[in-house]
Amino acid sequence: MFVKVAFPIPTEQVFDYAVPAPLAAAVAVGKRVRAPFGGKTQTGCIVAVAATADVENPKEIMEIVEARPLFGPRELAFYRWIAAYYLYPLGKALHEILPGGKNIRSKTEKTARRMPTSAVPTLTPRQRLVLEALPEAGESDGISLAALRRDLGDVRTVVAALAKKGLVEIGERETFRPLPRRREVGPKADRPVLNAGQEAALREIVTSLRRGHFQTFLLHGVTGSGKTEVYLRAMEETRQGGGGAIYLVPEISLTPRLLARLEERFGGDNIAVLHSGVSRAVRYDQWRLLESGRLSIAVGARSALFAPVRNLKLIVVDEEHDASYKQDERLPYHARDMAIVRGRLEGATVLLGSATPALQTYFNATRGKVSLLVMPKRIADRPLPAVEIVDMAMEKALREGEAGAVLSRRLLAAIAATLQRRQQALLLLNRRGYHTFLVCRDCGRPLRCRNCEVSLIHHADDNRWKCHYCDYSVTGQSVCSHCKSPRIVAYGMGTERLEDEIRARFPAARVRRMDSDTMDRQGAHEELLQALGAEEIDILVGTQMIAKGHDFPNVTLVGVVMADSALNLPDFRAAERTFQLLTQVSGRGGRGDHPGQVIIQTFNPGHYALQRAKDHDYEGFYREETRLRRGLSYPPYARLIQLTLSCPRQAEGEKAAAALAALARELLGGSGERGGTTVAGPVEAPLARLRGRYRWQILLKGDGSRAVRGLARELMARFRVPGVRVKVDVDPVYFM
Repeated sequence: MFVKVAFPIPTEQVFDYAVPAPLAAAVAVGKRVRAPFGGKTQTGCIVAVAATADVENPKEIMEIVEARPLFGPRELAFYRWIAAYYLYPLGKALHEILPGGKNIRSKTEKTARRMPTSAVPTLTPRQRLVLEALPEAGESDGISLAALRRDLGDVRTVVAALAKKGLVEIGERETFRPLPRRREVGPKADRPVLNAGQEAALREIVTSLRRGHFQTFLLHGVTGSGKTEVYLRAMEETRQGGGGAIYLVPEISLTPRLLARLEERFGGDNIAVLHSGVSRAVRYDQWRLLESGRLSIAVGARSALFAPVRNLKLIVVDEEHDASYKQDERLPYHARDMAIVRGRLEGATVLLGSATPALQTYFNATRGKVSLLVMPKRIADRPLPAVEIVDMAMEKALREGEAGAVLSRRLLAAIAATLQRRQQALLLLNRRGYHTFLVCRDCGRPLRCRNCEVSLIHHADDNRWKCHYCDYSVTGQSVCSHCKSPRIVAYGMGTERLEDEIRARFPAARVRRMDSDTMDRQGAHEELLQALGAEEIDILVGTQMIAKGHDFPNVTLVGVVMADSALNLPDFRAAERTFQLLTQVSGRGGRGDHPGQVIIQTFNPGHYALQRAKDHDYEGFYREETRLRRGLSYPPYARLIQLTLSCPRQAEGEKAAAALAALARELLGGSGERGGTTVAGPVEAPLARLRGRYRWQILLKGDGSRAVRGLARELMARFRVPGVRVKVDVDPVYFM
């Protein structure tokens, strides 16, 4: 017997190994093995079992790590598809996909059970007590020694003595590390009555589930229209038919309240949780429980898409527009796109939901590739919040140079009125930190990270200036790296400073902050959301985390402090992201019995993204944005692949980038364009230096995915320069 093993190395090749006789019975696709490779022992995955090998005298595998496979043939077909589409080696893809890591293994526990016997020898009182506590063989696989110890104290020597007398059998069984205990978040909700929009959408979805064929739906419902309840009813239908489900959310901060609702419907014993807030060892066990069929629902962030759910019949992608579904580092997959692929491979229904669908998704719906379901009204016909735009250029406080004028008089008055009504407010500022940049007063240069071409951000909590892209930081006031002047002045505002300013202006208010700095410990999301739901917070300041999916009835005011920050990024999706963010955060207000109010502060009040967000007009935004995209030949009217080169030496990297672009043009016949495929660049990346490496970008653009990926594959096969890394990003979302 021979196996083909994929290792996490940068090659598409898999390697043949012989299987020693003692391991033959345990061999299966989807198990990890340890085997000699490159002069040391490596862990890889079995991707095929064969009767012959393609090489002479292959080495033998040394160990099979798992008792059960981590995936089966269906999952492997999906993983192969992903690796091929994103031009990523299969072994490295499997390393990214599978939970845990090479050092995490299944956990076992010692067990004991009573053996049947006709004659019981003389026993001590302690031995008799332990023997009577044990289940009999045939009735059970035994009781764990850990459970015995909890009840009777340390009985290991007693059990060993009983085993010696032939009265007890000591065994071993697999056990699973439990999920951390979840705090309750808010009161349990009654099962709601569906409105007409929900009923109509659910009918279409249930028909698809009962038919059992692949179909993708876009559930386009305004914020507060009850999309989650439709998801849950679809999952109930799936479970009644014996199927499994995957439920994806873009942020782990959304999972606590969602889990509370899921556990009400399906019980905690049926749900696996897979996201970075769960330890690697527990994720590994959750994965194995799904593969074994003991759990049938997987909930989590983007990586939960890979879970080995048995008889998968439904995949839900909530907030499908969210950029968090795209992984930027390592395997650059997009979970929304791959959910559709997996649904097609497994014959499952795929349900994409959003109030602000990605343009690509809505474009596919208009072309009939995706079935469109619309829910245009909120639950109980509650009105959408009234949105007001404040032109900060016209603010009297700014013109007179009043300190702290980043908050308009209109927003300050609205906050005061909200507090007076004993209601809650959310304030969005999509920049964390205190001050957002430092400038030298003498030479005018900003204080930058020594590893990256970015400004350092002040964090007042520990009085450090930090780079948000690497680990570099400096303490307190610094000197200019260019002219050595100590005259450094801080500008800009992040969430930390906004929190301080709100506390100073509203000292009686209970103010909290939600960003990646405050949510960096386990359970922090859950704790904060519980406090918000219990109305123990009056004003929540945060980054885009606060814009996603949260539903708190007493939140009536939403303020957007700097609506222009995303508009100014060098990215053709900047307007789309701004519209989505403003619409989503606006939708957090007015979900209860009181109407919502939204105040957006901006220096670009006439921009169509802001105006359409003000009017809750997705269709109008879609028309304007697609007209611009069509003229520029950008997605959804073209397919893109971004090549990012990096090198620690600027001159060598620049030369290599030029050579790679020249090779691309040569492969297209010298003109840089062939059959609708073009090459643009190289250009210096917007973040020209990152973690000590200089960076350049080349963009491949084409009418079809296959031609563009073919060009990228050929480039990667032919281009090799020592010290130069090339990252291939198929269907890029980030351009920094």
